[in-house]
Formats: sequence, structure tokens, C-alpha cells
Amino acid sequence: MTTFIYKAKHGPDKTVEGELEADSRPAALIALDRMGFSPISVLAKAASASAPRASKSVALPLRVRGREVTVFTRQLASLIKSGVPILRGLRTIVDQTESKRLRGVVEGLEATIRDGSMLSAAMQRYPSVFPPLYLDMVRAGESGGVLDVSLARLADAREKEEDSRRKVQAAMAYPLLVLGVGIVTVFLLLTFFLPKIIVLFKDFDHLPLPTRILISTSNFFSTYWYWLVLLLLLVAAVFKRLAAGEKGRTFLDTIVLRIPLINRFVAQANIARFARTLALLVDAGVAIDKALQLSANTLGNAVLREEVEAVRVGTVQKGAPLSEGLKRARHFPPFVANMTAVGEEAGRLDEALLEVATFYEKEVDQQARLITSLIEPALILVVGAIVGFIVAAMLLPVFELGTGLR
Repeated sequence: MTTFIYKAKHGPDKTVEGELEADSRPAALIALDRMGFSPISVLAKAASASAPRASKSVALPLRVRGREVTVFTRQLASLIKSGVPILRGLRTIVDQTESKRLRGVVEGLEATIRDGSMLSAAMQRYPSVFPPLYLDMVRAGESGGVLDVSLARLADAREKEEDSRRKVQAAMAYPLLVLGVGIVTVFLLLTFFLPKIIVLFKDFDHLPLPTRILISTSNFFSTYWYWLVLLLLLVAAVFKRLAAGEKGRTFLDTIVLRIPLINRFVAQANIARFARTLALLVDAGVAIDKALQLSANTLGNAVLREEVEAVRVGTVQKGAPLSEGLKRARHFPPFVANMTAVGEEAGRLDEALLEVATFYEKEVDQQARLITSLIEPALILVVGAIVGFIVAAMLLPVFELGTGLR
């Protein structure tokens, strides 16, 4: 028999520690499970002086979808809150999970925890599934004995972020579809259809200016269309390569922040995500310096990410208030700095940041509707004007011919 020192959760709020004797670690885990405890760590007494070595990180060959991770987080939080031991909770999730990739991850977590590791250490083996922000929230929950609360807040934050991302995608999807269909339609007309029609005008001595412009453009497209396609592919490849590098990404994000209407939309969406993430970490007890670093990594715009990093280095690391750095940040509105200052003075920074996130999420929703209502008709008018010009240019010689016959 071996003596094991355990730390476990009993119910949603109580954390217990103690010793028990068992033949092996799996037997100790089973004994704790029968006692109604959710094991956090179980170590043999001889090895308890030193913490277990972290498992080597392994990357999954296929990424688990973000929505699946959110559902897993919500389910695990609910099970732990209900008093279900963590191993039994993971087994329950495995039994009802349809995704093979997620099932493999959860089974790996279960096996690692059975060997005596904590949940955060087990999750560390899957960096492509559980990012550093996720791991820090789980560690904070484990150390405070409120793992279910941390997981529930993580699930809430991920659902909010997914909702914001869907709104952004919905706002841009239809305009991009209209633009793409319009470009392809005009390209096919000029390249393949009009050359077969303009031969009807070869005997005309004097053609209207719009018709001459259309014929010249059509001849150019029909002659060099493959070069145009190659040029487009080259531009796309250069753009993709540029976006992959840090400097190139910063350059492109700087341009985005200078485009009217779009810049405000992008900035507000990123600020809402940043504020909600920072509020989550501050509420979990993560140090403000590390919380800022993790929150900055969630920003999709490199310029804003660099600004947050400058705020962290220039103020927080020097002991100055966060609000002072945000006041000097170029792309963060005064409202963010003022709300942060109020939260710091009242000792409720997390609540103030949540107010900021809620405010800008509503603003993003309104901006998405505005962009959709303005861009959609504008693109339809542009495409319609181009097609209308083509039709008019083709019909003008016929009209002039009919007028001359009279």
C-alpha cells in the first residue's frame, strides 16, 4: 500500500486536502471518486515534495473547431458545478461527443489526469486547442478552488467572441459576394461574349465614343486575359506573403485603420474583444501585466496589438495606472481610458472593462448594420452602371443607324 497526498474539490465551492492509502494511483483516484471528490492532484507521498513534471507538448495533426472547444468548456463547467468528479465528467463528455478529434483530446485529458496531473497540465499538451489565455484561466480556477466558475466565464467569453465574429462576417459576406459576382460577370462579358458581337460593327464608319471605348477594352481583355489572370494571382500571392510577416501585417493593418467607415468598425470590434478578455483575466486574479500580454494576443489588428504592448511596457511595468497608458494610445478612444480610470479608483476594474466591452459590442452591431446598408446598394449601383454602360454602348450604333435610315 502506498500513501497518496491529494487535493480535490468537494461540491462547487469547497476544496479539500488529505492523505489516503491505495495500491496504485488509479486506485486512489477511484477511491476519491467514490468519496464524491473531484481530484485536482494526487501524488505519492514520496514524490510529493516535488511537483510533477509537465508533459511534453504535442500538437494535434488536425485542429479542433473553436465552437467545439466552447461547447466542451460549457459542458465541463456545468458538470463540475453539479458536483460530478472531473474524471467522470470527462468520461461523460467523451461518451456524448460526436467529433472524433475532440473525443481524442478529451480522452487524452482523462488519461493524463488519471496519472496524477492537474487539468491545466493535461491541457498544456494540446497548445493548438487550448491557448495560453485558456490555460491561465484554468490554472486560476484550480488554485482558487473555483474551476467551474473559471470554465463558465471562459465559455461566456468565447461565446461572446464567436457572436461578434459572426456579426463581422455577416456584415462583409454579402457585399463581397456582390463584388465578386460583378467582377466575374464583367470579365466574362468583355473577354468572351463581346468579341463575338462587336464584329457586327466592323463596317461602321463612325462609331459613338462609348462604343469605341468598349470595343478597345474588349479587345484588350480578349487578347491579354490570361496575363490579367496571372497578374491577379501574383498580386494575391504577394498579398498573402506580405500578410504572413509581422512587418507586412502591420503595414496592411495600418492601411485598414485609415479607410473611412471600415477603420472605426475594425477598431471597435478589437477593443470590445480586448476589454472583455482583460476583464475576464483581472476577475480571475491574473496579474495585470500578464493579463495585458494575454489580452493583446487576442487582438486581430497588429497596430492595436503593438499599442497595448507599448501601454504594458510604458506604464504597467513601471507601476503607473493602466488608464494613463490608454490615454496616450492613439487608437483607443478617451471613453476606454476614462472607464478604466473609474474602475481603478473604485477597485472594480473588471466591471468597468465589462461595461466597455458591452458598449463597443453594441456599437459593432450598429456599425455592421450601417456598413451593410451602405455598401450593398453602392456595389449594386456600381455593377449595374458598368453593365448598363456595356448595353448602352452596344445599342448606340443601332440607334444611330436607325436614325440615319430615316
